[in-house]
Formats: sequence, C-alpha cells, structure tokens
Amino acid sequence: MTSNPVHGVDALMRGARLLTRRELRPFVIVPLAINLVLFVIISAVMLSQLSGLTDYLTSLLSHTPVNTENMSWWESIMAKGAAWAANVFEWLAWIIALAVLLLFLFVYGYLFGIITNIIAAPFNGFLAEKVEEILTGKGPPPEPLGRMILRTLGRELRKLRYFIGWGLVIMLIALFTSWTVFVPAVLGALWGAWCMAIQYVDYPLDNHQRPFDELKRVLMRRKLTTLSFGGAVMLAKMVPVLNIFVMPAAVAGGTALWIERLRQEGDPGAN
Repeated sequence: MTSNPVHGVDALMRGARLLTRRELRPFVIVPLAINLVLFVIISAVMLSQLSGLTDYLTSLLSHTPVNTENMSWWESIMAKGAAWAANVFEWLAWIIALAVLLLFLFVYGYLFGIITNIIAAPFNGFLAEKVEEILTGKGPPPEPLGRMILRTLGRELRKLRYFIGWGLVIMLIALFTSWTVFVPAVLGALWGAWCMAIQYVDYPLDNHQRPFDELKRVLMRRKLTTLSFGGAVMLAKMVPVLNIFVMPAAVAGGTALWIERLRQEGDPGAN
C-alpha cells in the first residue's frame, strides 16, 4: 500500500467520528476533563506573555527601538536578535514577525500536548483499546491495571526522551541555518508533525507491548501518510479551544491508522 497524505488527514477525521460512538464516551470524558483544566492553566500562562510579544511585534514592524525591560529572558533574546536582523534586512520584518507568531503558537500547542499526554496516558491507552475492539472485534491481551498504568507512563517517558534528544539536534541545525528563515521553519514543521504521529499512533502498539523501534520503522516507510496525520494533529493543537478535543480524536485516529493501514508492515507476529 502506497504512502498517501490524504490517508493521514482522513485518519484524524475518522478518529473524531469514532468519538461519537456511545461505547467510547466513558473513555473520552476523563481525557477531555484533564485537557480542559490544563487548557485553562497553560493558556493563562501563555497569555501573560502575550503583552510583551505584542509590543515586540509592533516595534519590529514599525522599526522603533525594542523595550525589553519588562520582558522575560527568552523574550528579550528573541526580540534583540530579530530586531537586529530586521534592521539589516528591512524587507524581512514581516517574515520575522510571522515566524515569531507561529513559534509562539507552536510552543503553546507543543507544551499543551506534552503535559496532557503524560497525565492522560493511561486513559488514552484505554481509549485505544476500545477503538481496537470496535474495529477488529477483539482487543489487546488483558493485564493488571497497576501494571498497565506503570507501563504506559514509562512509554510516555521513553517517547519524551526521544523527542527531547532529537529535538535538540533539530534546534541546533535550525540555529545554524537561521539566516535562511525558510530552513528552520520547514525543519520545525516536519519535526513537529513527526512527533505528533509517533505520539498518537503508538498507543495501540504499546497496548500490545510492541517495540518502540517497530513504530519508527513503519512510520518511516509511509512518510507522506505519517507527516500528514501528524501535521493535521499539530495544526489542530495550535488552535485554542479546539486543542481540548484534539487528543482523544488523535488517539482514536492513530489507532485506526495503525490497524487499517500500517499494521501489516510491522514486525512478524504483531497483532
């Protein structure tokens, strides 16, 4: 079966449709409640940084000196560096402003995703299990609740180490190529989409205790499908309010994508 970007986007939409089924509702309520609470907390923190970001963007586009007194350290570094570049390459001011705004939204969506995924991991495992039962008529082998919770949390930390490790490499490459503007933007988008795909397609594999490396191998064989699914999830997570509902839809969609389009390419004996 060929790699097709339409399959990835359709998987997220299919996940959203699956959530309307009555038998899945009990497994969606808890993740949604967790998302709602974290949405309020994280949005409040990010909005507290928005005034300084707005002042920076205004001064950048109007070519007035940037006042960094009331900014946090990361805002100050970003403001001074981008202002210098905008003064040297005046025509880049609008591109830089857009890049900063997109970076702000990316950090917001990514931070929201990391925290909610760790806290809601056991509930997402249950949701993936029930989706598999609906699609195939049977679920993964049963196991004690305590063991399942510890296993899912361990898997989340395994993924987080992978994301952080390679994320630092991507960041270094982006810094060395920052003068191009285009390269860091593309790298960031591709890496974010890859991370989202790994995050949400992994739940059915984890339920069957399949190796993490197996997931990476299969997703690499279907790059267009993988990146389109992860990209759709990433874009949805950047939208306030909508990002509350993205996680359960992505879990259901990632499970459906694995079972219906990717599983046959996994290691022999996968089920």
